[in-house]
Amino acid sequence: MSVSPADVLAGILPVVVSGTRPLLTQRPTARFLAALHGVTRDPVWAVRDDEAEAYEDDGHEIAAYSADWAREWARDHWTDIIPFDGNYTGAFPGREHACRLAAERGCWGVLQLDDNITRIDCFVSRGAAVRVTRRHGGLALFADILAAVVRSTNAASAGAYLDAVNPRTEAGIFARTGFPYSLFIERADQADRPPWCGPCEDDIVHGFQYGTSAEPVTAAVVVPLRYAKESGSSKGLRLQYDARRSVGLQRMHPEGARVIIWRTKVNGQGGPRVFHKMTPDAIRTPLVVLDRELYDAAAAQMAAIAAEIADERRADIARRVASRAVAAGRT
Repeated sequence: MSVSPADVLAGILPVVVSGTRPLLTQRPTARFLAALHGVTRDPVWAVRDDEAEAYEDDGHEIAAYSADWAREWARDHWTDIIPFDGNYTGAFPGREHACRLAAERGCWGVLQLDDNITRIDCFVSRGAAVRVTRRHGGLALFADILAAVVRSTNAASAGAYLDAVNPRTEAGIFARTGFPYSLFIERADQADRPPWCGPCEDDIVHGFQYGTSAEPVTAAVVVPLRYAKESGSSKGLRLQYDARRSVGLQRMHPEGARVIIWRTKVNGQGGPRVFHKMTPDAIRTPLVVLDRELYDAAAAQMAAIAAEIADERRADIARRVASRAVAAGRT
């Protein structure tokens, strides 16, 4: 049973922002979408109209947006240190399109998803957590909890916890300020919603727009909701990830983003591996609870799921120990 009211969930439009990945095998997010049927609005794919015809159909609407409009939007909202070349636009026009589409369809929120999500689970990336997450609704559970956080706090955008860029554990924390990346709900009903800018690190720039403005809103992450993405690809934005990708971000927000070098290779492309590292106080506006009852209900739901995962994990370990004991007795 959801903690968010049914009409609140029905006011969310899930949009998977995609580009240059026409085959379903290239878009692992597709396998999670069925869980949203009958809970939120039916999911849609956001794809440029010059690519849409080649996209393999999975039964969900392809909500195409104009390539000409995308180039105009990119030109006017470009943040890279390399000037806009009039062609490559990145994903951020698709993110802007997703917000506008949700508003046009009368939705209060948009559940934005990257197309290359490979795993969703709660708390830990192990078998028990994956199974329990699936039993509790999978992506529908994520939509429910994220909606509850957005509706009960001053977060205009709240996302799940991307394993690759966050600490392995943050015990005792349900939600905190942070940067939503590839799986998040953003309010689409704001009169003064900040525009999406890009191309690289568009999600972080957008988090800064919320978390460092004079408005009483912020950006947040829900720590128990976790996900992973593909680590390498020959499609999408991965080919654009090189040593320059973090420089524009650091120039715009030197107080919250630092540039560091960890390794000598970047995504198999060669060259120095330059990363951005966010300071602990990068998001300046604190997360404030406005509806204590709804917020506590969401936190309690995740605490109950944590206990269920722990019980199932203990049972898994007991079975393995018993199996190994039997096997050892045979030798």
